[in-house]
Formats: sequence, structure tokens, C-alpha cells
Amino acid sequence: MSTETAAPRPAAGADAPQRVLIVDDDPTFLLMASETLEASGFAVSVAASAEEAMRVFARLRPDLVLLDIALPGGNGFDLCRWIRLAPASADVPVVLVTGLDDTGSIVRAYEVGATDFMHKPVLWPMLPHRVSFILRAHDDRRSLMRSEERNRALLQALPDACVIVDRSGVITEHFSGSDAPSTSSLVGKRIEEAFPRSLAQAARAWMSQADMRATHEFAVAHGEERSWFEARFRAQPQGLLLIVIRDTTERHKSKARIEYLAYYDLLTRLPNRTLFLRRAAKALKESKRSGAPLALFYLDLDRFKRVNDNLGHTVGDDLLRQVARRLEQLLTDMTRQSRPDPLPAQALNSVARLGGDEFVLLANGLGDDKEAADIAERLRLALAEPVQLGQHQLVVTASIGIAMYPRDSTAVDDLLVKADMAMYMAKDRGRNAYAFFGQSVAVRSLGRLAMETDMRQAFEMRQFRIHYQPKLALASGRITGVEALLRWTHAERGSIAPDRFIPVAEETGLIVPLGEWVIREVCEQLSNWAGMGFEHLRAAVNVSVQQFERRDFVDSVMQVLTEFGIRGERLELEITESLLSRNIAQTKANMERFRAHGVALSIDDFGTGYSSLGYLRQLPVGALKIDRSFVRDLDRNEDAAAICAAIIALARELRLQVIAEGVERMAQFAFLKRHRCDEAQGYLIGKPMSAEDLTPLLGSIPEVASATSREREAAVQPSLNRAAEAPRRSRREGSA
Repeated sequence: MSTETAAPRPAAGADAPQRVLIVDDDPTFLLMASETLEASGFAVSVAASAEEAMRVFARLRPDLVLLDIALPGGNGFDLCRWIRLAPASADVPVVLVTGLDDTGSIVRAYEVGATDFMHKPVLWPMLPHRVSFILRAHDDRRSLMRSEERNRALLQALPDACVIVDRSGVITEHFSGSDAPSTSSLVGKRIEEAFPRSLAQAARAWMSQADMRATHEFAVAHGEERSWFEARFRAQPQGLLLIVIRDTTERHKSKARIEYLAYYDLLTRLPNRTLFLRRAAKALKESKRSGAPLALFYLDLDRFKRVNDNLGHTVGDDLLRQVARRLEQLLTDMTRQSRPDPLPAQALNSVARLGGDEFVLLANGLGDDKEAADIAERLRLALAEPVQLGQHQLVVTASIGIAMYPRDSTAVDDLLVKADMAMYMAKDRGRNAYAFFGQSVAVRSLGRLAMETDMRQAFEMRQFRIHYQPKLALASGRITGVEALLRWTHAERGSIAPDRFIPVAEETGLIVPLGEWVIREVCEQLSNWAGMGFEHLRAAVNVSVQQFERRDFVDSVMQVLTEFGIRGERLELEITESLLSRNIAQTKANMERFRAHGVALSIDDFGTGYSSLGYLRQLPVGALKIDRSFVRDLDRNEDAAAICAAIIALARELRLQVIAEGVERMAQFAFLKRHRCDEAQGYLIGKPMSAEDLTPLLGSIPEVASATSREREAAVQPSLNRAAEAPRRSRREGSA
């Protein structure tokens, strides 16, 4: 016999030829089929009866069976059924060979599980090709089944629940997303029976292509038991739909914590400046529409510093919390119409803490100044009631400034400034009083003018000094950086806090030359430290909004770095969150240029200003600094700890470094290290000091880095203070 095509060979790389069992009572057929397949490399076995075929099959386990329908002692249909019933051979390809040409035999062949059928007489040159094709198809089917099994195993291993839904909306498969056996299956249920209504509607809309959004969020239960889920839709063959359901409850809780951090004060749980400004802007629109005046009250607790200095910050914090509760209670009481002396429809509709011991309130619907004065008097009297703080009973008073809309201003920010000015007028009157804006402008302006004059003289006479506070890398335990802090000692008033003179410098524009001087001084000091072998040290400098927005700011900084031979990565610029909400185009352009030169950028006091996760994604910021107000209570307050952990986790997700400031206790240090905070600074690490005093500490590892017990906390800071004192002692002894 001749063929026009070469006979196929078994699959390359096989360890042994594929086995074919031929079952037929026709010796000629057996001979021709055997020789043809063996010539193509197959291993062939033969059987002439059903009984013999069963014995040979059980012994050889062939890869394929060519089976005649008519056999002595049985028939091919029964033998095919027997092969299919054995688990080990259920998927072996069986090809029924028949001389019959009726469709009934073909239908029955498939009913008993035949893979294919062949008519006699057989075209012998094509037989090897047909057998090879069936075997390849069988191998492909097995591969597909193994792939499906792997996919099922993967789906089962995922923490998500998965269901497959057919065109009619009935669940055909359900993967629970757990290794534990599922106690209930959703198979056979309609999606409306298995899932909340919103999810079922979203799935139906997706299948009908009415809404092709790939995800759908939904909630289950209410209150503290409420859980959140996210469903993802993916198309499958034959019109099926895969729904992957993930529990996003923890993600929603983290989001809620971050939103709380962005809009509420952690200590008092009152709204912060950001939320207050939003509410105030809305209230101004309502007042403009109604035509009724609106009053903004700015409260500052009198002599609050004495409480902190004499009784400690813990008592001071308790006092702030009680003041917040009194203000909230007053807000509630003044809106109750059941009171014998209610005010008109106007109400204290918002109260917030701006920071420190400063609070702000808003009242709308006022008739005149007298009603605003009535509210201020109630505020003054409510706060003047004695406060019990543990063993201490205190009487706290407040100075209140009042600014009126629209008389004093039509902008929220301007109203805040003018109410602040009025508050200082109330303090000048002897405290525990209130004052309207118009009475305080002159006095407030004179005070600012005197501060401005003194600052300009101090700058010209080089009376400003820079102190450096060390920053510790928690992973290595070494001092890897410092923060440059500006200090001013007035000839007559003594040391003046930065939060007093920096705002004046920003208002007068003096902050720009002052900031340039700071950067130059810091770069010169970095150069000196490099000469001592501390080339790795990075210095962080606070930069004002006015500095950063200048078009020549980047060039001026790079010029100073070049002048002192400082690499860009040794300088870090700390910016405030408020910068992120201004002139985004110019801000981003400057940031990109700094990043191109290796200069690091970090956000200072993160969470206390105008936080925006969108800006964090868009702008090339490299680090976040957790404000000291959050670090202070993290070892005493679960909410504070959760928020600090959330900030660190957020920074990790955004691939940002995270720095904690205000670390004063070993418990805080241990918490930050456990949560993989990158760097820490604070009095536990080292206080701000001159470069001369800090230099001896740079090559050492602070004791706090290796401390393992709470008992060592008391010993850590004195040791650093002694180390800082050593150079001064030696100089005094040398001069003596």
C-alpha cells in the first residue's frame, strides 16, 4: 500500500510509545490495523472477543481503544460502558468501529460514552492520523481539566468568595474562599435569593450590558455589626458571569480612621480647622441668602500654659477635653426651645478646636450685636464654672473675640483673623472678657508692628540662631539626620517661641530672606560635618509657603548646595499641608525640579492641616511627619494608637518614609518601632541643641536605640544631656 503523506509518529519526547488496543473478531482487520499503527510507532495489542478484551485492557491500560461493535460473547456498546465505569479508565478514548451505516448505532455509541466512531472499510493510510488526532485531543482535554482544577484550587484558596452565574441568574458554582468545608452552598439559587438586592441588580445590569461597571460595593447589617463588601464582575465563556466578593470592612474602617484624622481633633474629638472652614463657608452662603448676620467667636483659654507647666500636660489635656464637652453641651442647650430663655432661631451651629487652647464657634441667624454679645456672655459664664481634674479643682476662663458677617468681612479666613485680633483685645482688657473686632484693630496692629520692627533688627544684627534636633533611624538605631530649628532670643523679652514670630515673618515677607539664611547656614554646617566624616547626615529645613512658591526658589537652593559642595540628597525640605492646596501647577513644578536634583521633600505635621490623599499620589513627596499631637497619646489612647498606625500604614502603601516627632517615652518609641516607623525625633532621642553640642553625639548610638525595658526610659535622656553638656564643661574648665 502506498500513501501520499508520511505516517505520524507518537508525541516527541515520550518515554514509551502510546498503546493502542484493537478489539475485533475479524483477523484481517486485526492484521491490517496492527501493521499500519505499528509502522507509525504505536504499541499495539489485540483481542478477538469481549472477554479477552477485558483481560488485556485491565493488564495493559491502553491509551486508546479501537472497538468493533459486533463481538463474540458481547458487543462493543457493553464493553465501552464497562470501560467508562472504571474510575481509572473513565477518560480513555474509545473509538467504535462498525460496518453498520445507520444513525441509531452512532447515537447509541455516544450514549455509552464513545469518543468517536469509524466506518468499515477503513482507509488504512488515514488510520494513524485519525488515532494521533484523537490522542492529541485527549491530551488537550486532560490539560484543560488539570488547568480547571488548578483554577478551582486557586479560587478556593483565595480569601474571597466566588460564584459563577448563568444567563438566567442562577448560581452554578460557589467557592467559599476558605479551607474549611462550606456548611451551605449557594449553587442552584438565584442571585436575588443569595445576595442583597443592590448586588443582584448590579449583576443583572452587567449581564444585560445596561451598566458595565466592573465593581459594586454594598453593605450588610447596620451599626457596629455593619460589614462592607466589594463585588467584581468578570465575563466567562458561554455567557457565564464570575462574581468575586471581597470583604472590605477593614479597608472601610481604615478609610474612616483617616477621614477622622483629616477632619477631627484627636484630643477633644471636635471638628478641626479643615472641617470648620467647610461648615463655615456653607453657613456664610446661608446667611447671604437669608440676609441675617453671622457671628464668629474665637476663644482662647486664659493662662492655660500655667496648667501645663505646674500640673503637667496630662492634666492640661483633660482640661481641654472638658472645655470641649462644655462647648458641645452649650451648643445643644442653646438650640432647645424648651429652655425658659431660648435665643431666637439662631444657634451655635458649629464648634471646633483650631489647636492648642484655641476654639472657634459659629452662630447664624443673629438679629444684631446684642444677641452676639448674649452668646459670648453665656460662653464666658459656662467656661467659668469650676472644673474637677482628679485631685485638682480649677477655674478656667476664656478671652473671646467676635467678628461679624458681613460687616467685618465676607470671607471665612478673614473673619477668623479678625476674630483672633478681637480676642487679643479681650486679653488686654484683663481676660475673662469678650470684644468685637472693631475695638481691637489698632491695638493688635501696634503689637504686630513692634514685633516686625524687632524681628528686622534681630535679622540685621544676626541674633537668630539655629538649633538641631537629632533624628534616629529605628531600623539601625543610628542618628541619620537632624531637623534645623530657628531660635530667637530677644534682648529684652528673652526667648520668643517660633509660633509667635514665624507668623509675623510670613505676614511681613521677612520669611523669605530669613528662610534663605537658614538654608545657607544649614548647608555650611552640613559641609563642616562632612569634613568630620559624617557625609551620610541629612538635614531637614522647614520651608514656608511664600518661599516655595517663588519661581527662583529652586535655583537659589541649588546654588547654595553647589557653593558648599553638598549633594542634593543630604537636604530635606519640610513643607506644610496647606501648600498642597495652593497653586498646584507651580508647586508640582518646583517639587519635580527638586526631585531631579535629589533633594527630598516631606510633609510636616501631617494630619493637622489640609490633608489630601489625592495630592500625596500626584506630587513627588518622599516622607510624612506624624505631628506630635498624635504621638503624644499613642501609648495611652487606643484611638491615638490606631490613627498613628493608620498613618504609618498609609505611608507604606504610598511608598513614603514616615517620621514621628515628639517622642518622649519608651512606650511611644517601642510602638513606633513595632509598626515599622522609619525615623523618630523628640526629647527621648535628643533635645534641640547647637551644632557644637550635637557633634559629639553623631558618631554614637543613643541608649534608647537598644533599650528593651521601661525601666531604662529614665536613664536615656539624662545620658544624652550629659553628653551634650560635656563640650560646655570642657570649655569652661579650659577657660578657667
